[in-house]
Amino acid sequence: MVDAVVAEASAQRKGYTAARSDARSTAELAAKVSGEPAELASFDPFFTFFKGGVAAFEAGMRVGAIGVSGRPGEEDDRIAREAIARAGLDLE
Repeated sequence: MVDAVVAEASAQRKGYTAARSDARSTAELAAKVSGEPAELASFDPFFTFFKGGVAAFEAGMRVGAIGVSGRPGEEDDRIAREAIARAGLDLE
C-alpha cells in the first residue's frame, strides 16, 4: 500500500508541474534546468523533474496536465501522452 501512496503523490506532483511550468512536460523541464543548481533552487518546491508529467493543450492553450507514476519514467511519460491523445487534446 505504501508504494501506491507514493505513486499517487508523485503523479500529483508530476501533473502539477506540467500544468504550472512553462515546459510541456516534466522531462522537458528537467532537461531545461539540467546542471544549473541555481535554476533548480528557484522553482516551486512542489515541482518535480521526474518523467511522467505532460501538459494538455486545446487550440494552442494549456488546459491542464496529466501525471502518471508507478512505472519507469519513459513508460509513465508514454502513458500520459497516450491519455491526452485519447482525450482528444494536443501535446502543444
